[in-house]
Amino acid sequence: MESRERPFTHDMVVVHRMFRREFHDAAGRVRAAPEGGRAQVDRVAGRLMLLLETLHHHHAGEDALLWPALTERLPESGELWRRMESQHEGLSEGLGRAAVLLERWAAAGGAGPDGGGPSGAGGEELAAVFEEVSRAVGAHLDEEEREVLPLVPGVVSREAWAMVGEAARSAIPKSGLFTVLGMILKDADPREREMILGEMPLPPRVMWRLVGERNFRRRELRLRPADGR
Repeated sequence: MESRERPFTHDMVVVHRMFRREFHDAAGRVRAAPEGGRAQVDRVAGRLMLLLETLHHHHAGEDALLWPALTERLPESGELWRRMESQHEGLSEGLGRAAVLLERWAAAGGAGPDGGGPSGAGGEELAAVFEEVSRAVGAHLDEEEREVLPLVPGVVSREAWAMVGEAARSAIPKSGLFTVLGMILKDADPREREMILGEMPLPPRVMWRLVGERNFRRRELRLRPADGR
């Protein structure tokens, strides 16, 4: 029986929380990274590229599996499903632009066009794009949680819902899996941690507890989030 407080769609809320936090912190990380030298620029660039790819895979899973199912079972809400798909298309453009600028910034070692610090296309433009994407992501996730998630349990089975999450997880490179998991669990409460870990196969769950979590925390200390958390 479902918890009265947390339907099975709550795993999406936990994932959304991660996206909000990481995109919120992205611009500050870009602006601060050059002070830590090339190694810090590379760490920040790797984290942000993984973030962009993870949101892309998250949306691709919804586009392939969730919206078609909801369109078929709740055709009267077709305008909502079309709006969600349209927002995904708009976000995809922003993610693509951020990825291009991020690669350029990383290749330049975080330097601006004048070779000195995170200015212009070398950093400030990238930071501004991440701020823009962060606002768009936040607005989209807010609407999805408010308008879409309450409708899902009545028309989508647990098994079908799990396939949406699995599609996104399976697309993440193995080298980034524990980083993404750590990002998701970072602000999760104990019940949420149990829920997220319970959705994973046993081998990676064991590896996370043995070495993955410790390695993630070590990388977080080196990354130095922009807000000092």
